[in-house]
Amino acid sequence: MVLGEIPTTRVSARLQQSPGHLIRVAQQVHTRLWSEHVGADLTAPQFAVLLVLALEPGADQRTVGERASLDKATMAEMVARLVRRGLVLRRRDPADGRRKLLALSQSGAQAVREATGGVVRVQRVLFEPLTAEEQVEIVRVMAKIARLEPAAVAVITDARPILDAQRAIGYLIRVSQQVHTKLWSEHVGAELTAPQYAVLDALELEPGADQRTVGELASLDKATMAEMVSRLVRRGLVQRRRDPSDGRRNLLSLSPAGQDLLHRSAAGVAEVQRLLLAPLDESEHEAALALIAKAGRL
Repeated sequence: MVLGEIPTTRVSARLQQSPGHLIRVAQQVHTRLWSEHVGADLTAPQFAVLLVLALEPGADQRTVGERASLDKATMAEMVARLVRRGLVLRRRDPADGRRKLLALSQSGAQAVREATGGVVRVQRVLFEPLTAEEQVEIVRVMAKIARLEPAAVAVITDARPILDAQRAIGYLIRVSQQVHTKLWSEHVGAELTAPQYAVLDALELEPGADQRTVGELASLDKATMAEMVSRLVRRGLVQRRRDPSDGRRNLLSLSPAGQDLLHRSAAGVAEVQRLLLAPLDESEHEAALALIAKAGRL
């Protein structure tokens, strides 16, 4: 496999029409690429904060959080961590003691420079499945889903930070996933996560399927799938048994409780999908889904 190449994943026909699922898979691809090309020293949200500070040195913490699309609690925790690492300098605003002003330290500026090449490679590989025209279109679509103005998205080129939304596909995917998570919390709740719903949905379509196949249909890696199935079995939502013809394979099916929860959640899930695409014209929906699926290698 070529470095950075992402294998195509099976996905159920029903999930293929779910923007939330497609965005989650695209975010998984982005996370994998980030790990390969940038590494573990800086997460994508941390890099976003440092990048904003490279563009707006001395900005207050609230403004930086807004620019990086991070909520107040997440931003406060992240800044505290970056300050402890010596990447960010923080001081009280002399004109308003309630405001915290932030700036890059020399180490922070160096971290941005060192990560730049890898971040650029991540954006390029994310764009690889798309034509030039599709790249422009997916940025427009994802910016709408993320509730962002494309021209206001801060990203980078090889040389220095600039404002150029066409290079920000990873950022737009991450923020769109945050929008999906917020909508899911509001309309589905905490009883069932989106990946858990995907597993139950796949099992309704293919009852008795083996665990590996269900993981592929739900777009979950082997380790995540094993942990999730164990949790769903403990909750009585999924039934698991050994394949009598191959003791190494687990066969899965929905329990009556799992079927009931899947159906009770369906209306909320449908509302999440509707609201995700609400910023787009209805005539754009099908093309938008195809573009997001393509970015996620589905």
